[in-house]
Amino acid sequence: MANYFLHFNASSEPSYPFWETGFVGKRLLNHEDFLLEIGFRVIDAFIYYWNDEPKDPLNARLDAILGGLQRHDCLVIQWPFPGMSERWIENFIDRVHAFNTNAIFLVNDIQSMNNFPELPGASDQEKIDTLLKDPDVISEVKFLSRADGLIVSSPQMADHITKELALAGKKVTSNITWLGPDGYEANYFQSTRHFDQGIDFVGTLAEASFLLKLPHELKINVHGASPDDQKLVEDRDIHLHPRVDVEAAPQLLQGSYGLIWHSDQYPEAHGTASKIDKYTLPIELALFLSANEPVIVWSQAAAANFVQANGVGILIDSLDQLPQKLAAIDEQAYEKMIVNVQRISPLIRDGFFVKQATLNVIGKIYNKAESASGD
Repeated sequence: MANYFLHFNASSEPSYPFWETGFVGKRLLNHEDFLLEIGFRVIDAFIYYWNDEPKDPLNARLDAILGGLQRHDCLVIQWPFPGMSERWIENFIDRVHAFNTNAIFLVNDIQSMNNFPELPGASDQEKIDTLLKDPDVISEVKFLSRADGLIVSSPQMADHITKELALAGKKVTSNITWLGPDGYEANYFQSTRHFDQGIDFVGTLAEASFLLKLPHELKINVHGASPDDQKLVEDRDIHLHPRVDVEAAPQLLQGSYGLIWHSDQYPEAHGTASKIDKYTLPIELALFLSANEPVIVWSQAAAANFVQANGVGILIDSLDQLPQKLAAIDEQAYEKMIVNVQRISPLIRDGFFVKQATLNVIGKIYNKAESASGD
């Protein structure tokens, strides 16, 4: 039995797909690097879109990609697929299963949550019908139900996917596990942080207007600011930093805390993005922790359990609590928090939680295979 992951190329040039799209490329590449470190092998494919590709050339192409697979092997596939047609994906999964290989989806994004961050109840048939007509939902139901193993970000996300598939009359595999925090590969060299260095936020100020409602004297570093953000600063202690390459980001964070907050109003967490935070652990969590930086998160977010259990940050119900929460933390309390972060940060940088979740789901698959064979 051998373990593989699927790697997509998008160009003949030496580059990595989606590197220019926020943290998407960084996350995908890091996952591949972490899997290589625990002995996975690479299966290469090329991104293309040919929806009416003739059957014989398509099958020949897939046989060339997957020809090395054998019975009981495991293939990790990062979901969603990068721009491939549904016909290609369906034939690809058929081919994987034809080799009696286990298809494991490492789920980075549930795209339907942008339209349906909260699923309808089982008795609300009108909303269910609307949900099941959504193209992203159709794709997720069709393909995630065919996974032999699933790795998701949190228990809450596992419940969401289970419910989504159930509304369509499908079942999710029992071989499911979750990451907790993601990984963020980085070499980190900064000195120890201090409790009075302010707050780091990743994003544009124009899209995070809630920051403008915080006290003027609160120091905030906005990383990824746009040129138009400067006119919004006025007399506030807000420092704007342009977008930098995601590889350099951990070295450039200057604050005492990293704020993870997505909302379209102040002070409550409100809107689609905040609802999604109930299920996902944003990549900013891994970024800040990789930089030895404690975090500030919404108490109802999926990340809250990890932050609280490991003592690596502050939980707030709403942003108007933030000044009081910060004032209550003295230097000694902050140093204790830093010790906790420094215990976790090497695990983040080494991809421990990605590796652990992958091995956990493979263990579930193999244990069931042994039980079924009577060994």
